[in-house]
Amino acid sequence: MSDYEEQNENDTQSLVSQLGTDPKTLAKGLVDKIKLTYLVGSDKIPDQFKPALFFLVQNDVVNNDKSYEESIMENYLTLLEAIGGRGQEMLIRAENAEKGIPVNISPPPERPSLTDKILGRENVEEYERYKERRDLGLE
Repeated sequence: MSDYEEQNENDTQSLVSQLGTDPKTLAKGLVDKIKLTYLVGSDKIPDQFKPALFFLVQNDVVNNDKSYEESIMENYLTLLEAIGGRGQEMLIRAENAEKGIPVNISPPPERPSLTDKILGRENVEEYERYKERRDLGLE
């Protein structure tokens, strides 16, 4: 067996982090946070979001010599991934997929609002089915 074949068998790298990322960004060793961002409505943003963003931006501008705009964009996108643990969940899914463990790709349904409970009964039923599957460890 040649050295090339041995290297290919022993070195396995995930391509998950590279999907759709600009080659210049990859060459710099950076993560494309825009690609990973999950936008949510203003009603879904937790109360801790604004103070956390303020202190992260303040730290970057004062201590890390970043521009205000650069710091806002980087920290805003990072914090959006933190809402509800979505970033952690997506990393775990990617790792499971890489190891060959079946992964449910569709996102979980959103918790029904009061209007859904009154007008959209099918959304409530879908969310209840999802909770049952999650409690059983199927999701």
